[in-house]
Amino acid sequence: MPQGFCFFVTEKGTPMALKVRDVLQLQSLKGMKLLAGKNGLDRSVCSAGIADYEFVPGVEYHNDTPFEKESFVISSLLFAQQDEARILKAVKDLYEAGTAALAFKNIIYEKLPQEVIDFSDEHGFPIFMFGQEVYFENIIYEIMDAVQQDDSRILTDQNIKLMIENKLPKDEVLQISKGISLLFRQYARGVYLKEKDRTRPVNMERILRNYYLSKTLKDKCILCRYDKGIFILMTGSYGEESKFEVILKEITESLSIPAGQLYICRSRIYRPYEKLDSCFRESYHTCSACIADKKDYAQYTDIGTFQYLVPLQDSHALNQFATSLLAPILDKEEFMNTLKIFVINNGDITATAIDCGCHQNTVRYRLSKIKELTGLTKKTELEFYAEVSAAIRIYLLRGSI
Repeated sequence: MPQGFCFFVTEKGTPMALKVRDVLQLQSLKGMKLLAGKNGLDRSVCSAGIADYEFVPGVEYHNDTPFEKESFVISSLLFAQQDEARILKAVKDLYEAGTAALAFKNIIYEKLPQEVIDFSDEHGFPIFMFGQEVYFENIIYEIMDAVQQDDSRILTDQNIKLMIENKLPKDEVLQISKGISLLFRQYARGVYLKEKDRTRPVNMERILRNYYLSKTLKDKCILCRYDKGIFILMTGSYGEESKFEVILKEITESLSIPAGQLYICRSRIYRPYEKLDSCFRESYHTCSACIADKKDYAQYTDIGTFQYLVPLQDSHALNQFATSLLAPILDKEEFMNTLKIFVINNGDITATAIDCGCHQNTVRYRLSKIKELTGLTKKTELEFYAEVSAAIRIYLLRGSI
């Protein structure tokens, strides 16, 4: 954490979004001189960027690129070397783009035109000046590191765990959704990434580092670590699944996420300020089902009975049911393996025989013996499958995470 950095905290202890006044305490920014816009020191900061070529004559500027909303912009004002009037246009464009502040190095200008000062004061858009001994790269690195630290202080393991367990009060969930650096649009979706095979490790740190260096994803998603995996919170203006798949494709390609080596588990789509916790809960529970069932469940709506089994996996009643039912075959490896494969294949005897490397009649014989040993001989085929599938899935869940 950069020395001297602090952050706002709510009355209940949840950190608020990083502000301009906070980043001024970073080592590289301490010597900056505020020239105008002091009423904007509480503007939020979620990224940093450099401005120069964008304002050169003949280069068309677009509000949606290349500056992210709430970015702290630094410049040499080289674009205005021959015409100081360009500074006002640049400041207006940056303000309209929703950036947090502008800081310029005193190479070309040591003071600003009065009309720029007036505009910044009127609109509360902070403008700073800093010396030639400060490097752009240091400023950007420290700001982005502070943003990452700030998000980490909000999306702590404890807060995420409480949201997954549905134990965090709704008002605190709302504070979290408003406190992180991602500006939510109307809708949000959670995605949880976790390795499929621990013998083929995925460099999760590299994925996170790529995210914080990205210039295009900050208004679409936020990433955070949890339980040896990564949560991705995506946001969009439309609630259609196809729209979120486009966003997810951009994320996986931009961050070089090795999709084939990971479970990529999606929640349903929600209004973020109402159901942010559901985005975490459902994507994480989907991953638990994937690991237990050894299947690639793409989203929460695919996991069936796991929707209630996963949150109740520590229930004494469920564990007692599974232990009691499976006790007669727990020490019989052949029967247990056959039953697990039978359940994973959703009761398909042909698929079970293929996976077990035996004849279908062999599977039928083993299942009949399992019925006898577990006392389920009087059950119909549907009743037998319903009970053993629940018991096996509870058993698998207990060893999956």
